[in-house]
Amino acid sequence: MSPAEMPVIHDKLYTLDRALDPVEMRVSLQTLAEQYLGRQYMLRDVEIDVMRRRNQRCVIRYISDVTNGNTTQPSRWRVIGKVYKANKGERTFALMNDLWRNGFSRDNGDNIRIPEPLAFSSELCILFQEEVPGEPIKDLIKRSPNVEHIRLLARTLAKLHRSEIVPGEPMTMRHHLLRCHPRYPFLALACPELEPMIDFIVDTAYQLEKKWQNIRLAPIHGDFHLGQVHIEGDRAYLVDLDALGYGDPAADLGNLMVFLKSKAKRRPEMHDLINAFLAEYFSIMDQSIARRIPIFEGITHLRRACKCLRYQAEGWRKKARKMIEKGVACMEEASHGYWAYAKSAEATANG
Repeated sequence: MSPAEMPVIHDKLYTLDRALDPVEMRVSLQTLAEQYLGRQYMLRDVEIDVMRRRNQRCVIRYISDVTNGNTTQPSRWRVIGKVYKANKGERTFALMNDLWRNGFSRDNGDNIRIPEPLAFSSELCILFQEEVPGEPIKDLIKRSPNVEHIRLLARTLAKLHRSEIVPGEPMTMRHHLLRCHPRYPFLALACPELEPMIDFIVDTAYQLEKKWQNIRLAPIHGDFHLGQVHIEGDRAYLVDLDALGYGDPAADLGNLMVFLKSKAKRRPEMHDLINAFLAEYFSIMDQSIARRIPIFEGITHLRRACKCLRYQAEGWRKKARKMIEKGVACMEEASHGYWAYAKSAEATANG
């Protein structure tokens, strides 16, 4: 095969320069405005704000002055654009449309929804979606812990877990462990003293997976934490759906519990919020999910330890060890059928 015949492989955000060009994006956004707002709307200009930049994607806010044929007074139109690597954004756009059509649109009646997916440009590798209002719960809690916010967080997650959509093939324990970046064997190579504990976490996870077969799978967020739900009044918006999968709902709970418990060390009032979250969630969901939560807490600790290796900030070895030790403790809890917050779930289940 000659060089001219070789397929072009895009392993980076190769369209990002175009996505950051206000002249080019004005053309794309004008087309989007005509489709979404109406053909009478015209864009005057485009402001570009890079909100978040990662290797896998870049999140951009586009702010435009738009006018229609009935007035010369412009209004502000805000759109979020997520730039992906080649062939990476189509799945997320399709799944967002599935959720939108299955109970997560603005007219669903329960005030829990996702950002409306507007369009996907294959040419630009950009997913366009509405910018949702409100603030992330993590910011609201920093200012003033509010139990109603936590209950709304629980109802939002429970609604996702009760959805009938099937986002893909079932996720196994192997899939969850593959999300460690770098992979956990590299952490064992870099820190040989941690290898026995890492092996214990991984081996126990696989053993418990065999023990708890035939569980009811559900759509799972895949990266659920306090920043993934925005609140405005009594409305909740579930965001950042790139890792959406089909697996054990305990995976989302385990990830969230790690972050909530880390905050509870500095703020004892967080324990009450954790209990409120669990009580609300398990008033809707099957209480048996609770016993599997420590497994995924342990995997989250392992994943965070691998992240320490990736960035190697000052003191990373000490931090990685603490995370691995916490992971071992979680797996021991799961093995013995004990979980520190299980009473909240049990109390709810028993009325």
